[in-house]
Amino acid sequence: MVFIWYDGYLARAKARGAPWAYIEEYRRLPLACVGGPLYVISLFWVGWTASPNIHWVVPFLSGIPFGMGYLLIFMAMLNYLTDAYVTLSASAQSAASCTRSIFGAILPLATKPMFNRLGVHWACSLIAFLSLVVSIIPFAFIRFGDRIRANSKFCQELKRIREEERLELEREESLQGDTNNLEKAPSIHSLTKVDTARTDKASIIF
Repeated sequence: MVFIWYDGYLARAKARGAPWAYIEEYRRLPLACVGGPLYVISLFWVGWTASPNIHWVVPFLSGIPFGMGYLLIFMAMLNYLTDAYVTLSASAQSAASCTRSIFGAILPLATKPMFNRLGVHWACSLIAFLSLVVSIIPFAFIRFGDRIRANSKFCQELKRIREEERLELEREESLQGDTNNLEKAPSIHSLTKVDTARTDKASIIF
């Protein structure tokens, strides 16, 4: 429902020509700004309600904000990379996926020692605090994303490619317009035929 609402909101903003609707950071990252706090809340929730004297359904319900936060962050960052890198988005997505896979393989190795030493409450809290720090990233991208992309070799190359594509499109449109004008304009040969026919007809009458 959140994605459907935001897509409609973005479409209306584009329809009325809102400048922010055409900036990659403002178009995609607000959902991640909402998802980050939800993710942190869910970790504190499950950490401090996972206790024998609390009904199991209470920590179980923390999965709702966790799932919402995870999807909002994941989809927002996925779409942001696609919008920001466009032609080179496959490379950006590959780098992001590779980084996720590496951390996903290494971090679980520390899970058992961490929970054994800190316990459920503080182990979940530690992850929540780390997530709180990382959740600043979407806000930082909104503030400094244009500068980061301006210093990126990928984005500089992309800018050059997009400029070439724009010039090529303009040339094609210009050539197509000239062709249409030539097709609409009557040829000299056809005008000569018409004038000759009119002259012959007039000579026959006289």
